[in-house]
Amino acid sequence: MSAEIYKKVLEDLNKGEEVAIVTKYNLKSKKIEKNAYKFDELEGEVLEYANEAKKKSLIKNVQIDEDQNMLIEVFKRESRLIVLGAGHVGYHLCQFASKIGFNVTVADDRPYFANKERFGENINVVCDTFENIFKILNINEDDFVVIVTRGHRYDKFCLQHILPLDELKYLGMIGSRRRVKMMKQELIEEGYSKQKLANIYTPIGLEIGAVTPEEIAISILAELIKVKRLGGVRDENKSSKPSNSSEINKEVIEALATIENQKMTLVTVISTKGSTPRKAGSKMIVYDSGYIIGTIGGGCSEAKIIVDAANMAGSDDFKVELIDMRGEAAEEEGMVCGGIMTVLLEGI
Repeated sequence: MSAEIYKKVLEDLNKGEEVAIVTKYNLKSKKIEKNAYKFDELEGEVLEYANEAKKKSLIKNVQIDEDQNMLIEVFKRESRLIVLGAGHVGYHLCQFASKIGFNVTVADDRPYFANKERFGENINVVCDTFENIFKILNINEDDFVVIVTRGHRYDKFCLQHILPLDELKYLGMIGSRRRVKMMKQELIEEGYSKQKLANIYTPIGLEIGAVTPEEIAISILAELIKVKRLGGVRDENKSSKPSNSSEINKEVIEALATIENQKMTLVTVISTKGSTPRKAGSKMIVYDSGYIIGTIGGGCSEAKIIVDAANMAGSDDFKVELIDMRGEAAEEEGMVCGGIMTVLLEGI
C-alpha cells in the first residue's frame, strides 16, 4: 500500500474535494489493488456504487463474483465549525471539536487571544477586525457557526452579517435569555427575519447544568453533534437532514500518508448488521508492537482483531474477518451489542 494514495486523499480533501478510495481484493488469488480518485473522476459501475455509498455511511462493499470484491469509500471534508470569539469558552470548544473531526476556524480581533501559539496547528486562526473577518471567512450554508464573542455589540454585529445569508447547518449564540431576547427584538425592529432569529440555537448548548468554560464548551459541542448526526432546526415546521459523514479518524489517514519503514495493519469495518459498537467506515491502525491508532469499537471484539492485525503487520497479506457479537458465547466474552461486523485487514 502506497502512502501516496493517502497523501492524495488529504491534499484533495484540503482543497474541498470529495474523494473516493477504491479497493479491489480477490479472496482466492490474494491480490489487492487500491486507488484514490476525485469523485468527479469516477465512471460506470464504480460511480453508481459510490453514489449509493454517499446515501448511507459513505462506504460500500460489493461482491463482484464468488472471489472478487470491491470496497468503495467516499471521503468528504470535515464539517467546518466557525467559532466567533477566542475567549475561554471559544478556546475549549475549538480544542474539543477539533478532536472529534470538525474542521475548526476561530476568529477574533484580539491578537493576545487569537493566535496560533495558543490554539495549535490543527485549528485555523483568523485575527482581524470583525468587519474584515466576515470578508475572509466566506460563511456558507454547510457551516456550523458559534457566536461566543466578548460582548453584546460584537454578538449583534456577527448576527447582522450572518442573518442575510442562506440558512446554516447550525447557528448558535451564547448569552442570557434576557440579553438574547433584547437583541432579537432590536434586530426585528431593524428589519431582520423573525423566522431566522427563531432558528438560532440560544440559549446555546444542551442543558447539562454547565458552569465552567470547559463544561459550557462540552454542552455546546454536544448540541453540535446532535444537529450534525440527527439533523434538526429550532423551527418545528421545518426539517433538516443530518450531515452524512463517515466515522473516519483523520489521525489514521494522516498516519497512512506518512508511512516510513513501519510495520502496520490497516483495519477497516466494511459492513455491519444489527447493533454494533462502530459503523462501517471505522478504521484502526495496528502496529507490529500492538500500538494502535483509532478504534473499531473497543472491548473483546477489538482485542482479537488487534492480535491478528499485529501478526500481519509488515506483510503484503490481507484477510476478511467476521466479528459475531450474538448469542451466549459472545455474551460470555463481553460482546453485548448483538450485531455482526465484517472487517478487512490489510498488512502494510
